[in-house]
Amino acid sequence: MKKNIFPIIFTLIINISNSQVFIPLDLDTHEFIDEVQYSLFLNKKLIFNALSENKNITKIDSKINYDSISFSRLDYKPFGINRNKLDTIIFLEKKIIYLDEVVVVAKNNLLTIGETNRFVKKQSKSIAKDLYFGIVHNNKFKNNIIIDKIAFFTEKIFYKTLYKINFYEVEETSPIKGNQFANLGNLLYSTDILSIDKKDKNKVEVEINQNLILIPNKSVFISIQLIDYLDEENNIIKPPNEKFTKIKFQLSDEINYYSKTIDLITKESSVSLMNINRMINYDFAKQFFLKPHKSILVTPAIILYAKEW
Repeated sequence: MKKNIFPIIFTLIINISNSQVFIPLDLDTHEFIDEVQYSLFLNKKLIFNALSENKNITKIDSKINYDSISFSRLDYKPFGINRNKLDTIIFLEKKIIYLDEVVVVAKNNLLTIGETNRFVKKQSKSIAKDLYFGIVHNNKFKNNIIIDKIAFFTEKIFYKTLYKINFYEVEETSPIKGNQFANLGNLLYSTDILSIDKKDKNKVEVEINQNLILIPNKSVFISIQLIDYLDEENNIIKPPNEKFTKIKFQLSDEINYYSKTIDLITKESSVSLMNINRMINYDFAKQFFLKPHKSILVTPAIILYAKEW
């Protein structure tokens, strides 16, 4: 039985011929690409060209006799394929690879890695004792970097919260039909048990007291783990759900947010951590032939500060 997952994406069944229709998607993000020029050839001679449909699947007139097709757009690498190998989904690769993360050199000469976009309050998530969600950050520099500190943002704190920050080795699987998973490896580093008090403001900064080094193109998975809640007398308590400590989420242009999903029938969480924004991009492209509204794509507001090593 196929599980329903959150966020909810409705599946549309479309009866189409694979040899006569296509949807262009970004190879990296699986996001729908509009205004792609496609050209049809017969015996290496151009016989037809047009722009792909926006907000719809592109259908090739079955009366056109062609043996190959090419795709092009200014910011993507040209791609050609034989007609008999044409699949419904065409992946195009960007000519220029932009940094997935905002990288800024601060006055203290620390590199800031991560996005700093508008917070989305209704998307905040409670930290938990079990690993439920996290973020992947990657070293896109030519040199090794050493992580100096980490910052995250919280909603209003109702009770003193004990927590830890965990850094894991991670391998991201190759995406298949919008599904990509984070396979966690060794625990690289875990902070001591830390605390957030009611008086603390929404930004929390934590020094990393270990040589946590990332080599170029190496990724790390970061999660924040709940230890316990304490009352005024430092007794362990369980607050009501609405007073759990929550991590703020922000609008995102990245695909580095991983979370377990929930079966809407059994209410059980999945075992694997899924790349949520990649899944949303793919589903919107495949089912609605659209890019999702930016308000749907979010990521935990977790930032790394590092320096070259």
